[in-house]
Amino acid sequence: MEAGQEAGPVKKKQKLMTVQFGKYKGWSFQGVLEKDPSYVDWALKNLITDTRQNQMDFVAYLKEHHQDVINPDYSQDPLLKDAWYLDSRAQVLVQHDLDPALPLQGCTSAVNYCSVEDISIEEYKSMLDQDLLRQHDVLDYEFELNFLTGDYFLKPEIVNAVMALHDKYMRNKAADEPYISSGTPSKVITRYWLSGRRMSAIGERVGTEQGQGTGKWTLFFDKMKENAEGLTELDICYRSLQENFASITSKHSFKVSTRRPNSNAAHSQTGVVVVYCNEDDRVEIFLQLAQLLSLKKGKYYWKYHTSRYAKDGVKASDFCYTLDADN
Repeated sequence: MEAGQEAGPVKKKQKLMTVQFGKYKGWSFQGVLEKDPSYVDWALKNLITDTRQNQMDFVAYLKEHHQDVINPDYSQDPLLKDAWYLDSRAQVLVQHDLDPALPLQGCTSAVNYCSVEDISIEEYKSMLDQDLLRQHDVLDYEFELNFLTGDYFLKPEIVNAVMALHDKYMRNKAADEPYISSGTPSKVITRYWLSGRRMSAIGERVGTEQGQGTGKWTLFFDKMKENAEGLTELDICYRSLQENFASITSKHSFKVSTRRPNSNAAHSQTGVVVVYCNEDDRVEIFLQLAQLLSLKKGKYYWKYHTSRYAKDGVKASDFCYTLDADN
């Protein structure tokens, strides 16, 4: 039985709610909706005029439930209801991928944000409201005051949002600390990911970006339903990987999603574990992951980070591994 398929005999009513065509044949409508948002988008665009009954039923189901997946209501979530980025004033910050914290560093194509340790929040806001702060050198964080507006500056509306949400942001971060320390990603709300770093031969931690290999396995787990100890499937998997990943591979790394909503997520109830590796060791690593994380039977996909092409110029396909009872 593949992941997403209904267990046991398919009754008549269940069969009507099962995909009977294409790459997800045998999957429940709900399983497809939670698993593959890109396929859902494709179906809503391309099957809308299909008159075959199963396709019509599938499209109708997606229309009814799709918005619940992409626009969930977090007002009743005990952790997310007070998240700074769900505040109506946070839109301009989220748009530019900014956090309401000082000092701010880095730049985007739209705005610059700078180090301000040596000035007060009041002075900082006043200067930016007057467009008096500009970047002196794109390659460093030294700034100068100038009565001319530079090409790069922090917009006053961004600064105003930072000032309004700074305290809430700091409260969110403080609330996250015990969950980060204990390895409970399902309750972390300020970060998108918790990274698992491999250990070098001398015990030095190596950054995730150095162990990403050529591709990745993407594994999905429930991040909301808790057991008697208050842990979700995602939490249990993260802790198992933290403890055992070094025995699986010394070359690569992994990361686990958190409770923070992500527009790329397939479903608000589902968390993801991303394990990086290369083509030559992907099967060996996957089989060890399957045993460690008690993966269910089904199809699992390893994807390249970037598009790859074979010698004849044909685009290389992502790799699919089917896990069955004999593995």
